[in-house]
Amino acid sequence: MPFKEFMNMGISEFNRKLSSIPKNEPLYEKIQSRVINPGTIKDKEERKHWRRLKKINKIPQIYLSISEIDNNLKEELKNGTKKV
Repeated sequence: MPFKEFMNMGISEFNRKLSSIPKNEPLYEKIQSRVINPGTIKDKEERKHWRRLKKINKIPQIYLSISEIDNNLKEELKNGTKKV
């Protein structure tokens, strides 16, 4: 699907396409691991499986404020660890 077509898709159409992903697709497991609440799963082994997948497929939080970036760059320049 072209990106432009994807961006023009409505949320309900997107949800239909998302829910039509077969369970045997790797993408299905990645999406499920991000949205599932392992605490609601009664089976201990299944809960352990989903917790492990949730950790593996976690979206990293890489947000740094401008001041943090600026301080990091100043520190690296001061220590000579980075050449700009």
